[in-house]
Amino acid sequence: MTVGFDKMSVNQELLMSLPFREGTGAITQDYAKPLREVDLINAPAWTTIASGLGVLAFDGGVSDQYLECPGVETADLDFTGDYSIVAWVNWKDTTQSEIVVGRYETEVDGWDIYLTSTHVDTLSQRHHHSSLAETTDNCYSVGWTPDTGNWYLIGVTRSGLYPQHYRNGIPLTMSYSAFGFRDPDACNQDLVIGTRGVTKANNFYKGDMQGVRTLGRALSARDHMNVYQLEKHWFGTP
Repeated sequence: MTVGFDKMSVNQELLMSLPFREGTGAITQDYAKPLREVDLINAPAWTTIASGLGVLAFDGGVSDQYLECPGVETADLDFTGDYSIVAWVNWKDTTQSEIVVGRYETEVDGWDIYLTSTHVDTLSQRHHHSSLAETTDNCYSVGWTPDTGNWYLIGVTRSGLYPQHYRNGIPLTMSYSAFGFRDPDACNQDLVIGTRGVTKANNFYKGDMQGVRTLGRALSARDHMNVYQLEKHWFGTP
């Protein structure tokens, strides 16, 4: 028996889902219930991996490629409580931090996650504040090695002061700011994928990406593993 999309735990309270199914064009469709259109800026490349799955390829700043959706259309992604993020990445090092997804202005408001090779190959997550003396709370996990040709399933669950990261469904050791991970200040910025918030002029992502999802609740460890087990066959991971 086929389980209905909305009956699966990982799809409940799904706020954005970008499977990049179009294979062509200057927009990609949000398959979550808000049904937004997300713009492709400077033509990230539609491509197909060995399994036949369509993905987007970003050139890491050569052509300033990224995705955006206006702040007015993504008010439900102004997370100030629990939330979760899932995305498949096959990333390459640019020697700069590379934004995966965020809705933020640095040290002002909102949230973001990014990859960097300058600090033992980390996935970092930030909450930004203009209302606090500490303008950014940060946490990170390590071992996200670039340039391997391997796909990673990023999993992020934020609940309270101590978020948890997952790689291919496995929970990772975390490091946190001294004050933990307090709520970000409310934000009205555009949602961006693959570039720095507001400026959209640096910190470009390089490599392939697929299946970016956000949820307004905390996914469990089982949820993250279920996503990995259901989807890994597309990405050649064990």
